[in-house]
Amino acid sequence: MPRVVFAKGQQRAYLVAIKEALGGGVRNLASCVGVHARTIRDWQREKYLISQQALTLLQKISGVACPTILEVLPDYWSTSKAGRVGSRRRAERYGNPGTAEGRRRGGFISYEKLRASGALTGFQLRKAIVRPKRSSSLAEFIGIVLGDGGITDHQVTITLNAVTDREYADLVVRLFGQLLGLTPSRRTRENACVIVVSRVELVEFLQSHGVVQGNKVRHQVDVPSWILEDPRHVKACLRGLMDTDGSVYLSHHTVGEAKYKHVCMCFTNYSKPLVASVHRMLSDLGYHPTRARNRVFLYRQQDIHRYFKEVGTQNPKHLKRYQDVAGLFLPVNITTRTGLRRGAGVAITGRS
Repeated sequence: MPRVVFAKGQQRAYLVAIKEALGGGVRNLASCVGVHARTIRDWQREKYLISQQALTLLQKISGVACPTILEVLPDYWSTSKAGRVGSRRRAERYGNPGTAEGRRRGGFISYEKLRASGALTGFQLRKAIVRPKRSSSLAEFIGIVLGDGGITDHQVTITLNAVTDREYADLVVRLFGQLLGLTPSRRTRENACVIVVSRVELVEFLQSHGVVQGNKVRHQVDVPSWILEDPRHVKACLRGLMDTDGSVYLSHHTVGEAKYKHVCMCFTNYSKPLVASVHRMLSDLGYHPTRARNRVFLYRQQDIHRYFKEVGTQNPKHLKRYQDVAGLFLPVNITTRTGLRRGAGVAITGRS
């Protein structure tokens, strides 16, 4: 309802004069106007403006002349003022609603209130992950992701062969848990074993360490620069890349009338920068790789023996293939080092 504005002190003086004229107290005055006694007291203290309706009635029953009215405020005149006050209070409590952080804080507080009330919110909050420091284990994990991994807005997947990489898939699942504190889901479709983790935090963590999201061939991904700065990280990342996109096979060739067989290693990928980095990493470690378009080869037998000794493999498929093939031309004894995870390192004895 409309409110009446007097000069400061005039509203109080007028109500006191009316009480004296009617010969009653606050309760009597409130009864005459049809409001609560507390409202009369608030008007008398000038905490609130008196309503135009009450003023007209008091004038009529008391006959006391009304002071000069400065202004009559219309209905809902205080709405905009209350809105400004409420906006300031909300910003103080939840932050600026115009920023991502302000909306995030407000959303969390609303969610907690709903959850405390027992309501079914249907919300899914981002779950935290363990964020390991840069290490050889992280470098190997990134090598696995660069090799057989895929990254979307919300997921990280590793796709392996369901038959030949079955044991290696177990190791990758354990690596997720040991390194990141995550338990991935695992499903098999046809001949593929797909290891999946749905975590936005994991996607952002990998991006912060130089791993590109999206199609690896289209983006022409490469090894993050921080890995190339430490030989230990280089070996670990190389192991992850070779265990996923690498192969160990038997090569046949003929010199004159003599036929020869020897073990070879090959890394295959359709990202040119990644292939170039694998070639460079092997060269920097003292190997003699050969590059052919989207492949990098190791042909020298001493290089291959040294690779399995110094870099090693965590993929039992590669280790078994090396043992089987190497045994065709060289008496080799390969044993897994005690105290390490399966395939984490191999010791080789015999001629080289």
